[in-house]
Amino acid sequence: MEKMMNTKTEGNTFTKKIGQTVYVVRYHFNEDAKETMQEKINRMLVTEASRMAVY
Repeated sequence: MEKMMNTKTEGNTFTKKIGQTVYVVRYHFNEDAKETMQEKINRMLVTEASRMAVY
């Protein structure tokens, strides 16, 4: 079984090692956003769940 840990966070990037591949993810946040990160995550989960219900 592959271990999916080894996550390192630095500034606006994080790295994730899966198997022998290391992924570097860069992210940013809109300072003028009208929803919090938690609200955004909840909205995305609801959207994904409703898509899954259709199939």
